Amino acid sequence: MSVNNKIIITLFNKIVKHKPKLAVLLPADEEDEDFDIRLLAAEIIRSFPWTIGVELRRLFSAGMEKPDRGRLDQIFKTIERTMQFLSFVILSQLLEEHLLKKISFTQEYKT
Repeated sequence: MSVNNKIIITLFNKIVKHKPKLAVLLPADEEDEDFDIRLLAAEIIRSFPWTIGVELRRLFSAGMEKPDRGRLDQIFKTIERTMQFLSFVILSQLLEEHLLKKISFTQEYKT
């Protein structure tokens, strides 16, 4: 089994915990020849926000199967996009809490 397939199956199993209806896409057993891993990969990509999904799609592409510098760069790019997205969400929540007067900032943070 390739590295991409292992990542896809691991991620998909985590997603199935939150979306149980997707379990029908899983193979009956590991020797299932009619099983198409691309369906799982497509579902994973749809489950993430667009900016992260794009990077995952690139990571799961056929050209990224070999463990080389290009794959490592794509892994780092995927991590970077994920961190950017999470940072944006956290800052948005922080601003919302501040505007709703649930939290206040000290003067040093205001400048």
